Amino acid sequence: MVRFVSFIALMMVVSSFFFEGLLADCNNQSACYLMDRIPASNCRYSSFVFALNLMKERQAVTLIETGTARNGATNCIGDGCSTVIFADWIRDHGAYLYSIDVDPQALHGAQEGVSGSHDSIEFVCSDSITFLKNFNRPIDFLYLDSYDFEISNPGPSQQHHLQEIMAAYSCLHSKSIVMIDDCDLPHGGKGKFVIEFLLRRGWKIIYKNYQVILVQ
Repeated sequence: MVRFVSFIALMMVVSSFFFEGLLADCNNQSACYLMDRIPASNCRYSSFVFALNLMKERQAVTLIETGTARNGATNCIGDGCSTVIFADWIRDHGAYLYSIDVDPQALHGAQEGVSGSHDSIEFVCSDSITFLKNFNRPIDFLYLDSYDFEISNPGPSQQHHLQEIMAAYSCLHSKSIVMIDDCDLPHGGKGKFVIEFLLRRGWKIIYKNYQVILVQ
């Protein structure tokens, strides 16, 4: 009996530490959007938390992501689940998300992964460069993650992302945030040419890891 009571007491202590850990993570509200999706050890965790905090600070209203979360809310550790994370964030902050992808199946997967109403999200089946060229409103947050990167042939992905930032540039403003996925890869990853383009125009890197975040 004593051993059983001791075991219960031990489990209560362990549970207390566990829930205290969760509450500590959620003291930073942005971290809550990643709970049960991306663990703190993941290469995208800190950059997503950083970006969501910055979006709140700068009162971002119009978000665009190129390359939707094709697997919805599954494989968040591998894919990042950006659409799902952003969808939850915009509902709490009165913002709007455009999720752009050339693949209708990818858009379907993202739609399936987003819970609740889609009133604050527009899923657009289009080439991202074409969409950005025709977009004529201020962009507060731009997330570039289209066109899969190939280590053996990095040029096409890097050039595509360069064309995206060039197409979107006239819609960026002094408080805009640009975030690029898959940068900590050989040859500079997806963001090599985008980063060079923005740095030449006076932008600054404020976060650099697997993902890179730049502001003016």
